[in-house]
Order: sequence, then C-alpha cells, then structure tokens
Amino acid sequence: MTAVPHKKFEFGTVFGDGGHVVAQPKREKKAFTPEEVEAIRAQAYAEGENSAMARAQMAQAAAIQDLAGSAQQGLSGLTQAIHAHKQASVQLALVCAQKIAAEALDRFPQAPVKAALESLGMEIEKATRLVLLARDADDAVKAAAEEAAMMAGFAGAIQFRDTPQMPKGAFEIVWSDGRASFDPQQVFDTLSQALNEALEAEAYHANRVSGSQGPGH
Repeated sequence: MTAVPHKKFEFGTVFGDGGHVVAQPKREKKAFTPEEVEAIRAQAYAEGENSAMARAQMAQAAAIQDLAGSAQQGLSGLTQAIHAHKQASVQLALVCAQKIAAEALDRFPQAPVKAALESLGMEIEKATRLVLLARDADDAVKAAAEEAAMMAGFAGAIQFRDTPQMPKGAFEIVWSDGRASFDPQQVFDTLSQALNEALEAEAYHANRVSGSQGPGH
C-alpha cells in the first residue's frame, strides 16, 4: 500500500515578538466596485485582443514565408525553362546556319578563298610564292584566288595543290613567313562552343541572382 504524504500544516497569520503580525495570507477579494469590474473587463479584453493579434501575425508571417518559398521554386523552374528554350533556339539556329553555309559554299566555292586572301593584305604582299592546298579546287576557285591575291598586292606566283584528305570547302594558304587555314566544320564547332558557353554563363549568373533573392536574404 502506497503511503500518502501528509500535507504540512501552514499557519495563516504569523505573529512576532510583542504580538505584532509578521505575515498573513493574502485574502481573496470577493466584492468589487463597478469601476473595478470595468477595469478588469477592459484588461482581460485587451489581453485577449493582443493574444489574438499575435496569433494572426504569426499566421500571416508563416503564410508569407510559404508564399516566398513557392515563388522561389517557381522562379527557379521558370529560369530553367527559359534556359532550356534558349538552348533549343540556339541549336536550331546553328543547324539552320550550317545548312545555309553549306549551300552558299556549294554555290560560291571561291568566296572563302577570295575573302581570306583579301584579308591577308600586307602579310602576303612581299611574298614571292603562295601555295594553296584545297580539295578539288576548280578553275573558278583558282581564278578567284589569283585575282584576290593580286588585289591584296601579291605579285608572285600561286601554286595549287589538290589535297583530297581535306574536308569539303576547307583550304590552307602557305607562304614563306606563315600560313592561314579555313575549315567550315571547325568554324561551326567554335561558334557552337562559344554560344553554349555564353548560355551556361548566363544561366549560372541567373541562378546566383535568383538564389540571393530567396527567403531569408
């Protein structure tokens, strides 16, 4: 059987030496005036109102936090969707550009050689001989090369060498002090790489900006 502890008896009023009261229990007030009742009612109302307002503010803060989190997730998804759309657009543009360039090269095979020789200018002006290596260079390409070299100030001779292993449309110009080359596929690959790197850099910065604007920042 468990023993029930005895409750310590406490005296209500404590008297000191001389019979004066040292301590006495606080008496509950059982009667209030109308003014006291109104004051207690007003205080209770104010405390209840403050408590309700605090709960409402906490709920509002939580709702705002949830909205901010949802907005952040939506922004991240939107950023990824925009990046994917840009990538697809760039790839489509590159494919179109490659097809157009291939068609232009078929129609005007002499154009790249002519443009290259014209841009070399002073590089070949003092050379005595140029060697042009290309695959299946026809008479139109050779004539355009000679004309462009002459316009650039070159007065020497041009030697043409058929190089079957070179890609279609590619060529190389060699002279005593240097060389210049052109390969349509390399140009396309370089352009594709540059565009993709630009897209990746843009996506990286966009993610950093959207991340820095998230909740708590």
